[in-house]
Amino acid sequence: MSIQVEISDVDCKKFAKRIRDDFYKPVNTFKTNIFLCGADISMKDKLRFKIAEEFKNIWNYYRYEIIYPEDIFDELLYSSRSKDLLSLENLLADSVDVILMIPESPGSFAELGAFANNENLRAKIICIVDERYRKDKSFINQGPIKLIKKANKNGVIFIDPNDLPNEMDEIKSAINFSKRNSAVKTKSVNLLQLDSFLLPTIYLLEPISDLTLGKIVGEAIDDISNSYEATRTALTTLTKKKAIEYTNDGYRLTSLGLEQYEKLRKIGSRIKVQDETVALDKLRLEILNFKLRNRKMKI
Repeated sequence: MSIQVEISDVDCKKFAKRIRDDFYKPVNTFKTNIFLCGADISMKDKLRFKIAEEFKNIWNYYRYEIIYPEDIFDELLYSSRSKDLLSLENLLADSVDVILMIPESPGSFAELGAFANNENLRAKIICIVDERYRKDKSFINQGPIKLIKKANKNGVIFIDPNDLPNEMDEIKSAINFSKRNSAVKTKSVNLLQLDSFLLPTIYLLEPISDLTLGKIVGEAIDDISNSYEATRTALTTLTKKKAIEYTNDGYRLTSLGLEQYEKLRKIGSRIKVQDETVALDKLRLEILNFKLRNRKMKI
């Protein structure tokens, strides 16, 4: 029989600090957050899909966090009538290091124009364009691309899509340059990386309700007013990825979610000493003792 832990507001704050400091920060300290925009990711002949695949090897997984707008924007817009494009653009400005734009569809043309016109986002944009269009006197070249070039000298890259593996070095170099000049500087949990905060939280406290998760996230991001919407967005994304499941008792990790959690642990163990990487396992034992034996937790 599963027992859902009742957690006080004080303990929520303690949990948030422990998970953020012992797990989240080691995993994400050296990662670059990349917001990847372009054609529908299911279109395998498009450049966006091919670039996303290039970032999936083990070394790139360690260094880069690829975030897709369809995973974030749709849920945020659906979950709250108060959200609009401007507030979402501000969320991007606060939460990502680089916006990788690949104008190759009507939707991505609109995104490029909107983001390039936002002064807070412009320096974070890297626009990847097919070499064939370098000299075109188009609205894109004369408008958004010109604005991006002024804000970031490495912000526009013309490439040969048929030689992408060799072009990736230049793309990564531009990403690293842009991050140094516009990196996210925050001590709290990044709203667009909540999955790597929620996985260990659910691991520790499963089964757990979305309300309790929202309270813990609120303490971790220093923004309780937006914590519920941010949590719902991340939970929806993790559910779609089959990393978590909702039961009558609350949220739990699936076998796939546990694999992802262990993968993140391995990344963290490369950065922190071994004693600190097992801290969350010790905390989980304390929680189990609390559940089954009603012992006081020493968070």
